[in-house]
Amino acid sequence: MKYFVIIVVVLVISSCSYSVYSSGYPHLKTIMIQPFINNSTNYELDEIVFNSLSDYFNNDGRLKIVGLSPDCQLEGEILDYSNNIITYEGADVDEYEVRILFKVVFSDLKKNNVIWQNNTIALSETYSSVSTTSNYSTEEEAQKKIIKDLFDMILRESLEEW
Repeated sequence: MKYFVIIVVVLVISSCSYSVYSSGYPHLKTIMIQPFINNSTNYELDEIVFNSLSDYFNNDGRLKIVGLSPDCQLEGEILDYSNNIITYEGADVDEYEVRILFKVVFSDLKKNNVIWQNNTIALSETYSSVSTTSNYSTEEEAQKKIIKDLFDMILRESLEEW
């Protein structure tokens, strides 16, 4: 029994610790976020994406946004945007789906390599101005959630070490 307790203690001590803020790239301290190229018909979406991602990175605090000499860079494109009717009753629309297709490249400029790239990130969210069960009541709220999901994906796929 004594050996079992010792083995368990050693395993617990030597097991890897989990941290949401761990980084596989500790040399990355600063980031430059390039304005996304907008290939959609929603002409202000590139500015919304840029401002939202900048806010999310600032609030996260792992990387400081800079304009000169960054350690890493985030580039992207908005490939497509749609806001489609999902459900309706008679002439009234009950629910819409916002869908945005992105291309994203996250590069390590210090080591001159791409850390993560995805050419087809399709994110969507539904909203309804009439349904009380919907999480979002406007197109803008759905867009904001999609951009937050994009930010979370960028961090998960590029900086976070599991």
